Amino acid sequence: MSAHPTPLMPSRPSPNDDETIHGKDAAFPFIGNFHKTLPHDAFGLVDRNAYAALVRAAEDARPGGDYEALAPGLVPPGSLPSGDRAAAAFVSPQAGRARESLGPDPFALNIWPAPEVCSASTAAEMTEVFYMASWRDVSLELLQGADMANMQSVQDAVAELTPLFQAAVDEPDAGRLRLGLDLPQGADGRLKLTPMTLFRSGFVDEEKGPLVSQFFLHDVPFGTQTIKQTQFPYAPRVNYLQNTQDWLMAQNIGRDAHSRDYSRANGFGDDNAAYEPGNRQRHIGSMRDLARFVHKDALHQAYFNAALLLMDWDAPLDVGNPYRPGGRYRRQGGFATLGGPNLLTMVSEVASRALKVVWRQKWMVHRRLRPEAYGGLMTMQHFRDKAFGLPDWVFATRAAGTIREMNRSANAGTQHAADDNFLLPMAFTSGSPAHPAYGAGHATVAGACVTVLKAWFDEKHPIRAMVEASRHPQTRLRRTLLQPMVIEGPLPPYAGRDADELTVGGELNKIASNVAMGRTMGGVHWRSDNTRSLRLGEVIATVIMAREVKEYAEAGVSFSYCSFDGHEVRIDPEGVKVPSDRALEDFYRPLI
Repeated sequence: MSAHPTPLMPSRPSPNDDETIHGKDAAFPFIGNFHKTLPHDAFGLVDRNAYAALVRAAEDARPGGDYEALAPGLVPPGSLPSGDRAAAAFVSPQAGRARESLGPDPFALNIWPAPEVCSASTAAEMTEVFYMASWRDVSLELLQGADMANMQSVQDAVAELTPLFQAAVDEPDAGRLRLGLDLPQGADGRLKLTPMTLFRSGFVDEEKGPLVSQFFLHDVPFGTQTIKQTQFPYAPRVNYLQNTQDWLMAQNIGRDAHSRDYSRANGFGDDNAAYEPGNRQRHIGSMRDLARFVHKDALHQAYFNAALLLMDWDAPLDVGNPYRPGGRYRRQGGFATLGGPNLLTMVSEVASRALKVVWRQKWMVHRRLRPEAYGGLMTMQHFRDKAFGLPDWVFATRAAGTIREMNRSANAGTQHAADDNFLLPMAFTSGSPAHPAYGAGHATVAGACVTVLKAWFDEKHPIRAMVEASRHPQTRLRRTLLQPMVIEGPLPPYAGRDADELTVGGELNKIASNVAMGRTMGGVHWRSDNTRSLRLGEVIATVIMAREVKEYAEAGVSFSYCSFDGHEVRIDPEGVKVPSDRALEDFYRPLI
């Protein structure tokens, strides 16, 4: 893959114009912004004074700010059969004010303006989110095939999304989707949307093999214990917030019918129908399964597991590690430095620093709405005559029609049978978490952790032979590449013609994309939240490694990796070197 010029991050905070255009003097204030758990009217429009107070709290540098004084949304008495009706707590709004010494200062980095709420880019992103929601339960091996379970083919989705994404790229909006940054780009510089790039990020080698990374499918040796990579799956075809009453309650208080907020949603014992029956576990095999994982994961869990697997598979180290076989040292081995404990600590360290940086972007700069809220805007514009200005075509896509029918079917025979809407069916009982969409915490952590792993190991090394040479930590049977499927028991071997083309770096890029896009598959993030936050995480990890490499006593230590944009990056005690993109190299210099 040839490297394309890297779109450099802005030097100053860069929110889009949604708070200005749809602000206090507008007929429909703040429709493009996050305001979950604040008071709303019957149309889901936020109380403008309450939102203005949220902005003041975000801009207040005093410890504690004014968040505790913000008015909560309310629900009518009796709406919740159990528990209280207090609004869910905002998620860590002061984290972005924290300072940092190991990693970059959260105030030193910025990301691009997000697409505006009425833009073609956001409408195209919503169309993709609709497709993901409608295909949550399709076994993932079918995404590379023909017709799917809902009688809608992958090729038809590619045909519908291609012109929509191209129109987004071509629009004048400053936050518009960009080729190479947000969307897969071919060597010819054009949009490359195919069944093998659909719902992926377009990274190096990511389009090879199954959609799900091998690092998600193999059991993990953890000392003398084994981490089994199976989970209790959420039940198929069970979605939430598909009627206006439930949706509005979620906007007002951020809780489900059992008074649970996002972190405790889909709770065991609350509703047995939320999980597949029989108390069974299985591997990730569908988009709902990916959404399930990223709902309850320990945030850097996937990459910690990947590090353990790579060490168990004897993955070759990067050439800059003097302890690699054939390296400079014969009578010494890495451990406290440039060995396993150093790697596992570094994967954890970058995750913590990444959250501080992205949380400042969320609360203090962008405050972007979630797809869940956009589905409400679509419903109110189309059925309640609210002239928000969303593009007319967003209601007429095949994906939007499928969602409308899904909601009609879910509401049939209930008190909501007459509720015609375009609400986004959510995978989680309480909908999205109580913090803004942009940037994405999971994606920023993914970008940071995966960058460390790509820099630590030889990422161009093919993965098949080293997997097949390893043994399962419990059964001691030889492993094979695996095919993700919605089945019980062992997964079948992956037998695709590109099996020998899977690489360490490609599967690491893929797991980062899996986690980021898994959040979109659950309904809580936009594509651009993910693609841009992955780059933010890459920058954070690069800065941390560039600082840490100066601390080693070993001579001549370096790290190298291929960036998400296809650039070869080398980190050594002299700094960060990017021969194919001098502008990116200059970008890093003042951050080290």
